[in-house]
Amino acid sequence: MSAHELMTANALVSAQATEILRRRAASLAQAPDDAVSVESTGLLKFRLGQEWYAVPIAMVREIHNEYAITRIPRVPDYILGVVNVRGEIVSVTDLAALIRVPSRVALDIDDELPSAIIVANETCVSALVVDEIGDIIDVAREAIEPPLSTLDKAQAEYMSGSVFVDGLLIGVVNIEKILEPIGESHDGRAS
Repeated sequence: MSAHELMTANALVSAQATEILRRRAASLAQAPDDAVSVESTGLLKFRLGQEWYAVPIAMVREIHNEYAITRIPRVPDYILGVVNVRGEIVSVTDLAALIRVPSRVALDIDDELPSAIIVANETCVSALVVDEIGDIIDVAREAIEPPLSTLDKAQAEYMSGSVFVDGLLIGVVNIEKILEPIGESHDGRAS
């Protein structure tokens, strides 16, 4: 074999080796077919009475354990009053009363109150009084099902879905509906 033929053969082998390595790298860079990416959402669990609920963690601003409520006259029964959170006036909502689920004994805003989850959207902020705050859980978005059909209409409108996690059925609260200003419909007109 001449030097020219040897160089041509080496170049051919080198080109084939390069092509094989390129294909291997491309196949290794692809995700396996059985590994499907699943979109998940974080939820903060809490208890009202004997039932568990959750709010999207993206809408939770903070949790308050000690706070003093200032009463406001002529508001619905589920609005306990307002609190001052670092200079911002935030309404306090008795979530159990709003969504009509049995909760603990009647709240006395002059006594020690249970924890409150401060939630917010672009237009409103409120502190939701709950019986107990649980864990933050990650659930697949497709695991969140529509609200239970056994809920009455008044309860169902405040639920955006339900999810079954670790043997518990958890109602996912519709924070947008909870934070909707009193007396306004979804299109912003007074109702």
